[in-house]
Amino acid sequence: MSDIFISYARADKERAELLAEVFSRQGWSVWWDREISPGKSFDETIETALNSARCVIVLWSKDSVSSRWVKTEAAEGAARGILIPVLIDKAQIPLEFKRIEAADLSD
Repeated sequence: MSDIFISYARADKERAELLAEVFSRQGWSVWWDREISPGKSFDETIETALNSARCVIVLWSKDSVSSRWVKTEAAEGAARGILIPVLIDKAQIPLEFKRIEAADLSD
């Protein structure tokens, strides 16, 4: 079980990695898809990590707002009441998630 599951678009990998490092230095365990072992099923691994996370942080960007994977992960976090949305550029958050206040880290 991880404290934090980070959901992001592949184009935002560098920013996801930066946040993962910051959270780790604060003592939180962080899961993001860089930790999928060779030979493991991608979707099953993600689902297991997502279901066991204590918090889901979604990095909303112009790339992630159109990602079906990111939206699905965000929906799971929202359904469990553990979603923390983060804006990393001036993207429009998908309508389904606009009701949850986002941290704006776009600057």
